Amino acid sequence: MKLTKARALVIIAFSVPIAIELRTVAGFFNIDLPLIAIAVIEFLFLALMFVLYGLYGEGSESAS
Repeated sequence: MKLTKARALVIIAFSVPIAIELRTVAGFFNIDLPLIAIAVIEFLFLALMFVLYGLYGEGSESAS
């Protein structure tokens, strides 16, 4: 399955509210996540998405 620009944007759009609500879910388990931790997690996820899009995106030759 090729990672198109539209698919990457949808995944990124879904990741933002999930990252925001991650603090709430962690609160259910009495884990206090600071906002900077969530920002770092989201930044790492977005960096991973850019790397995956670069490797398997529309313009790459390696994906089938």
